[in-house]
Amino acid sequence: MRLPDFVQEFGEADSTQSVLALMERAATDLGFDKFAYCALTGHDRYEAGENPPPTVAHNFPAAWHDYYFEHGYQNIDPVLLLAPEIEHPFLWDSLNDSYHLEPEQRTVLRQARDFGLRDGVAVPLHGPRGSVCLVTFAAGDGHPDPIAEFPKLEFLAGRFHSAYGAIGRSEIERWNGVPLSMRERQCLRLAARGKSSQEIGGILKISYNAVNYYFKNALHKLGANTRVMAVVKAIRYGLID
Repeated sequence: MRLPDFVQEFGEADSTQSVLALMERAATDLGFDKFAYCALTGHDRYEAGENPPPTVAHNFPAAWHDYYFEHGYQNIDPVLLLAPEIEHPFLWDSLNDSYHLEPEQRTVLRQARDFGLRDGVAVPLHGPRGSVCLVTFAAGDGHPDPIAEFPKLEFLAGRFHSAYGAIGRSEIERWNGVPLSMRERQCLRLAARGKSSQEIGGILKISYNAVNYYFKNALHKLGANTRVMAVVKAIRYGLID
């Protein structure tokens, strides 16, 4: 499919998941079967998910994703740290030549290749008031000429970023209408402060079973599987302080 066709489909997408599926297809057509979307600033403005900051969404290998965050690589990854200083697409490996990378930073890039992320390309996206997002691509089997694809990848990243952001804003508006009851909001607020069900029951002067009932209702309304995720979504969508 030609890039203009993808752009049209981005405009017709009705969910973040459909935008992500389109992005994966478009990137694969350009020879990059892996991509990640990161919010280097303002991560909390994006739909609450299970990806730790700064990741918003990705299709990187699960083994690499787990290994990356277990080792705290998000704090030293030169692609993430240097992207705000760069205004154009760049190869991950080019950072070795342009900057003085610490040995552990070179290790991050080398291990990414070991996990099947080769010929990585990063596209920084600079927005208003200093906001920075990043779309980064990689090829599992390698790419013969990644630099030649810079213009198309930059175009694709920009359109994807716009589509994802527009749908995300509409989802925020939808969630703002979630009818959480007063008790459900109280329970979520206290859970956000680290209180257990027993402690919440004591504070609100209701039974342990009642607390769990309110949490069950809140999780269902928010489409969350855990209390932590329910709290994250409730804060994210302005349902609780």
